[in-house]
Amino acid sequence: MPDYDQPVQEFGSYFRDQNERVVTDYFESLVKQSSVDEQANIQTVNEYNTLKEGESAVSKSRGRWKFLRVLCIVVAAISAACLFGGYWYMLIPLAGSLAFLFTKVNKKVKGLHEEVTKLTAAKEEKLQEAWDQVAPLNELYNWGLAQKFFQETIPDVQFEPFLSTKTLIDLQETYGLSDAFNDYRSIIDTQSGHFKGNPFALTRYLQHWIGSKIYTGSIVIYWTEEVEDSNGDSRSVQRTQVLTASVTKPFPEYAVRETLIYGHEAGDQLSFSRQPSNLSGLEDGFMNNMRKNKAMKQIEKQARTQIKKGTGDLTVMANKEFETLFRATDRDNEVQFRMLFTSLAQQEMVNILDDNSVGYGDDFRFIKVGGVNFVEPTHLSGMSLDSNPELFKTFDVADARNSFKQFHTDYFKALYFTFAPLFTIPLYLDKRSVPIAKAANNDGETSFWEHEAVANHIGDHAFAHPASVTQNLLKTSAGKSRDGSATVTVSAHGYEGIPMVDIIPVYGNDGDWHEVPVPWTEYLPVSKDSTIVVEVISTNPAEEVPNSDNYRTGISKFMSKYNQSEEGVFLRRVLAATFLSR
Repeated sequence: MPDYDQPVQEFGSYFRDQNERVVTDYFESLVKQSSVDEQANIQTVNEYNTLKEGESAVSKSRGRWKFLRVLCIVVAAISAACLFGGYWYMLIPLAGSLAFLFTKVNKKVKGLHEEVTKLTAAKEEKLQEAWDQVAPLNELYNWGLAQKFFQETIPDVQFEPFLSTKTLIDLQETYGLSDAFNDYRSIIDTQSGHFKGNPFALTRYLQHWIGSKIYTGSIVIYWTEEVEDSNGDSRSVQRTQVLTASVTKPFPEYAVRETLIYGHEAGDQLSFSRQPSNLSGLEDGFMNNMRKNKAMKQIEKQARTQIKKGTGDLTVMANKEFETLFRATDRDNEVQFRMLFTSLAQQEMVNILDDNSVGYGDDFRFIKVGGVNFVEPTHLSGMSLDSNPELFKTFDVADARNSFKQFHTDYFKALYFTFAPLFTIPLYLDKRSVPIAKAANNDGETSFWEHEAVANHIGDHAFAHPASVTQNLLKTSAGKSRDGSATVTVSAHGYEGIPMVDIIPVYGNDGDWHEVPVPWTEYLPVSKDSTIVVEVISTNPAEEVPNSDNYRTGISKFMSKYNQSEEGVFLRRVLAATFLSR
């Protein structure tokens, strides 16, 4: 197996194909285990599609005949009106349209309707037959398959069933993850684990801030002017003008973002940040090279200025392509920066940034704050981080095979290239050498990040204050019970909207000032607390199949414990939750 230190090359030459084999082999094992008759299903699906196409064709034909019926009625109505007006010759189209309507059109519409009804019933029956055929396969899908396939392809990555308090505290106490990371953020989803013992958390979160919005209002003014025409005579002319005014007011803003948080002791006195560069991936050419040379000269000038003023020790690397594209010029420890970014690391980072075919190219922010690294790629945006079993349930084995493979290979590629910038750094591939923080002793306890993820999985609308008209940022606090469950207070923070009007004076072409009303909305904070209970129902990823005995037993015990029906229980991977109060 490759050593990860050449991420682009090794993905194309090994990891992509290896992951596809793992995914394909597993799916075929599920088909075999389910004993689904795939050939019979193919025939049933073909019959279903034939019935569906027939239903669509007959339905369209019925639609055309219905239109013709309406046309006959319109002709008859017009003819009758003309007939009452004394136009006796309209008797012929009246009689003709009615005769055609009753002898031909209505019978045709009725016959086609009956045919559509029969085809629809046959289609639904065939669809149910296909669902029944594939039901044994649909019951075998697993919540943790995406993570399972990733770690089978890269065994040095080991996922946890959930982000434990132990791992979160380890990131905070050992590596310095700041509590401020959670300010104005709510965790939507998180997956955690270790790479050679070094902790990581892949996180999707909702971020909130107060931005601004421009509101506009307008009025129309009228006035009369005396003008002189071409003959020198005076006449009155009516004038109009639209007067517009605007105001800028605070407005609550929200955005969903993703980041990979990785803890490693190497370079723990170094901080830097870099943004995607518009110079990455450019082909060689006079204009592109000139743009890169200009960017490089700016970096060199910045380095000289820092040395001259004593404000930093930025020293330009020999690999100018790396300096230009990576551009981490705010680095604060040149010795440790060079220790991390060896010559090989620089070249491999450039390969990632310039790649336009294998991976995603330069689509990520990279921020390092001491022992904590943040990689924030745009290619994770909108992508499901959960292999929710519901994603793969279908009535068509062939479709299931394609969607199953596509999802999991896409997931592997997306996560691989999220790790890729870290893989370029040789020291980051070393096994963990520092001890786990003493405070991190809650291995089986769910972290508050998981509690927020569960709450967001339920949906912010379930927790929102009745007056809230915006999205809600869900924050949690929890107490642990003796049985290991967590009683979680979910605080939903939103805003009510109060209609307001500002009066803005605007000068018009009539020579006067006019008051223009501008309606706007004042957003005032509102919050509401609810209580849920969160409990781990299975800690073995191999038992995360929703219909396995262990998983179902865990759900049944949870429902009995809190006297809940299935509709009142919310499941997210190995966690179950229900409301205690709203």
